[in-house]
Amino acid sequence: MAENQHCEEPGNKGLKTNILGSGIPLEMAVYSVLASLDADWIEPGYVFTTLDENGAVKQRSLDFVVSIPRSRDPLDLNGIQLYLLIECKYSDPKERVWLFMPDAFPKQDTIFDAWRPSLWQDRTPLTPMSPEEIEKIVSGEGARNPRSGGPRCVRGTVLGQKEGNRIPTLTSATHQLRDCLHHLAIDRFRLFTKQWSKPAALVFVPIVITNSELRILKPDVYGELAAHPDSSQKLADITSISRRVLVRCPGGLDHVDWNWQRFWDTHHAYDMSRVEKGLPFYKRERTLEHHIRRFFATVPAYITVIHFDEISNLLEEVISWVKSLEFR
Repeated sequence: MAENQHCEEPGNKGLKTNILGSGIPLEMAVYSVLASLDADWIEPGYVFTTLDENGAVKQRSLDFVVSIPRSRDPLDLNGIQLYLLIECKYSDPKERVWLFMPDAFPKQDTIFDAWRPSLWQDRTPLTPMSPEEIEKIVSGEGARNPRSGGPRCVRGTVLGQKEGNRIPTLTSATHQLRDCLHHLAIDRFRLFTKQWSKPAALVFVPIVITNSELRILKPDVYGELAAHPDSSQKLADITSISRRVLVRCPGGLDHVDWNWQRFWDTHHAYDMSRVEKGLPFYKRERTLEHHIRRFFATVPAYITVIHFDEISNLLEEVISWVKSLEFR
């Protein structure tokens, strides 16, 4: 009883704020959702190695990496291994809002549909969505389609920063996800070197989860604000709210040679010719090294940023999409 009474003391409000500000409660809530999935494993605090902007080796980590098989049937020829890469970013919702700039010239992903991320496959994929369906989603006509992904944005920032306070930034999260994706791919490529239960593809889905409100600037905001800088416009007047957005993934650094050497050091002891023979015909005219290097030279077109309340819907959607993929 004494402990409970202590928690109700007015002076203990700062403790609650500090606990929330640590990000642990948000991560714990996310972890509970992930634990409800039919996952092979969930790795919290996933440590990976990358290079910084000066080319020095650096250890970093993501909050969670999750491995989910599409099927547990060892004879499933279209087996797919899904990997969720998740970074959580807590912000005080009373003080801070995440603001995004809409993408006026959206990138088109060349694999499957317009908003899914990177994958490596050794069989020819069948596109589960037609170009016409994709165009409807891009134009907004398919907004109610659960596979629409969300509005696409070029970049985002955090409003409400106070001098001296460290706040989570979207930039750091997207860079972590970008670099971890290639590290994870190097590690998990081992599945293709197995004689049995070899998957048709590895799919990597990078996600940023926050408790902050996500707002997207409306068109022609600059002219309106510049012309009336002292007006009493509210945030709702110049932005629209969203539960999820797709934000441009930052371009990859020139780490192709470094990543390829790490890949080769990890896997060259296996019979890689068997992997090369498993490539679809449209890839066999090039060497495995060519394809792997090309994979390391690219990054996902977009990274999904969602409010925590949207996580269950997104995961259900992603898993459903993975189960719909087919390979020749």
